[in-house]
Amino acid sequence: MNDVWSDLHKNYKDRSWIDIPSIFAEQAVEYFPGRGKLLELGAGQAQDSRFFATKGYDVTATDIEDSALEIARTKASDSSLQLELKKVDLRDALPFKDESFSVVYAHLSLHYFDRKTTLALMQEIQRVLKPGGILAFLVNSVNDPEYKSGEQLEPDYFQIGKASKRFFSTETTGEFTEGFEIKLLDELGETYKDRDKGVHNLVRFIGSKPLAS
Repeated sequence: MNDVWSDLHKNYKDRSWIDIPSIFAEQAVEYFPGRGKLLELGAGQAQDSRFFATKGYDVTATDIEDSALEIARTKASDSSLQLELKKVDLRDALPFKDESFSVVYAHLSLHYFDRKTTLALMQEIQRVLKPGGILAFLVNSVNDPEYKSGEQLEPDYFQIGKASKRFFSTETTGEFTEGFEIKLLDELGETYKDRDKGVHNLVRFIGSKPLAS
């Protein structure tokens, strides 16, 4: 599986958009609290994490791929940003204490898992978020051109080349995020890299963990 990410990051390394915040990051930050600890899951080369750090957040950027983390570490080394880099496999329990973060953010990193693993990951996100904390993520849509290509592993989940990919609708996103208070849920998300392929319908989700009663 790591070969998939290694190949992707080699491909992304010299792209013009790799060192600017993603479209979704600039949209999502408007929903974040004014300060606090932010966890990015699947940060890649951490361009969004660096962006959030410039906004004053204390950021922990995670990824499974060593080469991406090394690139991110190099790019962040000359700055005074509050940015920690950590290797994390999202198939495992998150190595953070309960209610540690004010924001959990994920850009195209939550759609690679089977239903059981995805549900477990959402529970882990709930656990590490503070009451009132924000979850923001961007994921593949069932209206993506790749949907139903490759071998179906379970509903909305396919083996496509080397990668397994889940595709979400607004309905299934709501099911996976049960317990969150929805702030934004639609299929209007896009990325710089997918504009070239004509994909403009990624699922955007932003929600808050309810305050303790």
